Amino acid sequence: MKKGFKNVVLFSLMIIFILVDGYMIFHNLGKGYLIQTDEAYHATNAYEMFKQGNWIINTYRYAADYFNSKPPICLDAMVLSFKTFGVSAFAARFPSALSGILTCVLISLFLYKNKGAFSAAVFPALFGASASFFTFHMYRAAEMDAMYNLFFTAAMLSLYMMAERYDLMYVYALFLGLAFMCKGPHAALIFIIGLLYIPKIRKAFLSVKRVALSAVLAAVIPVLWMIKRFAFDGFELLNALFVGEVVDRVSSKDQEYLLPITDFLSSQTVIIFAVLLVAAIIFAVTSDRQNAEKKNLIKEFFSDNYLFIIWAVVPVTFFALTQSYLTWYTYTSQLAMCILTSNLFAFCVDNAKKRKVLVNAVVTVAAAALCLFFITPIVKAVNLAGTGGHPVDEFVEDVQEFAAMYGDAYAGKNAYLISDFRINKKVSDHWEPEYVAPAEMYLDVIPVDGTVDNFLSDPDSILIIDKDLWDDYAGVLTGHVILHDNSYLIFSNDMY
Repeated sequence: MKKGFKNVVLFSLMIIFILVDGYMIFHNLGKGYLIQTDEAYHATNAYEMFKQGNWIINTYRYAADYFNSKPPICLDAMVLSFKTFGVSAFAARFPSALSGILTCVLISLFLYKNKGAFSAAVFPALFGASASFFTFHMYRAAEMDAMYNLFFTAAMLSLYMMAERYDLMYVYALFLGLAFMCKGPHAALIFIIGLLYIPKIRKAFLSVKRVALSAVLAAVIPVLWMIKRFAFDGFELLNALFVGEVVDRVSSKDQEYLLPITDFLSSQTVIIFAVLLVAAIIFAVTSDRQNAEKKNLIKEFFSDNYLFIIWAVVPVTFFALTQSYLTWYTYTSQLAMCILTSNLFAFCVDNAKKRKVLVNAVVTVAAAALCLFFITPIVKAVNLAGTGGHPVDEFVEDVQEFAAMYGDAYAGKNAYLISDFRINKKVSDHWEPEYVAPAEMYLDVIPVDGTVDNFLSDPDSILIIDKDLWDDYAGVLTGHVILHDNSYLIFSNDMY
């Protein structure tokens, strides 16, 4: 196959897989309720910022929120999305979805330019085969991780190209600062990887001016935000950001050191990489190349992919050592593994020599089969999104119907909730975040913790009660006006 035609075919495959990834990211994006960890919190933060015209201070139930202690750039993106698309689950998730497709395109184009057409064609297939990217806390979620990983990726690719274009240090620094504005101290991983990569880019550090300006560029946006935030509540939020959540998990030490390692090693991309690596070893052993030539090729591969190796290893190692791991903390390592695996595919094909046609065919078929094996269930899950009949899905449908019927007639009123879906079953008068988000976003009410008795003593309020619990409260609620009757009953304090 002529090189020009081959590149056209591979570029076309890259585009096809990117479109498939786009389908997996955006299809049914607004379906299903906003889950507690941590979509519902973040969507509520963003809605309240949107409503109050506030871009700096995140609130939850209209009080300063120190549970979500991250900087606000991802919430600001949700606010812009609300302004563009209207208030909805789709709008809350759109910034993450956009970050996902931009990440896929950015890496694919980087590989096409720097690693070749085959690597670029394989990457979006591996990206789509990474189920965790599409199921929880990433590209289909109203979270901070997708945008954080976009900035993380941009910083890493800038770092790689810095070996030849020293001024890309400025780009690296900018995205380091932006990553901090997404996830706070988590961005230190970008700095650690940068330090470990210095042997490859040491010449970029010969200019003191470049280094100094890059440091300023990395710090300027976070420092300006910290100053603005300090003016509001002093060190309270900053203390929560730098000393709170992660330090608490580290000090509790209730995790196994191996947990992030075993989770990472069991991810789809690592499995594909392992299968390919075994095939590459078999190929190398049976190859007619001289041992010295084989060693040089292997050394060259690991040297050229050194950044992607440490990018994959550093986050996993860090969270293993600190015992502060949550599943989505190492998604960035899986992105690095997608790149590394793509490059290993290309390496096997490019060095096949006499058996090139056969190896090309075998490797291509293996890549397609493994990726399709993992992609198929993800596509099925995307197609079924929001059809599970969860109690909160029913709640969302009911409050949307109520809003369509009454408009903003009950906006700003206190709302009480009696539901059967609770994290803590012992507490019956608490609004779980899954309920808070749609109640505020679609009804614009004030969720108030309390019992039916509290509702009865609050004359201008409404009560939302799971219809399955009606028998428990029929005695005291009979005679009150039912504003809406479906999976949930919505009462006013008026009497018939």
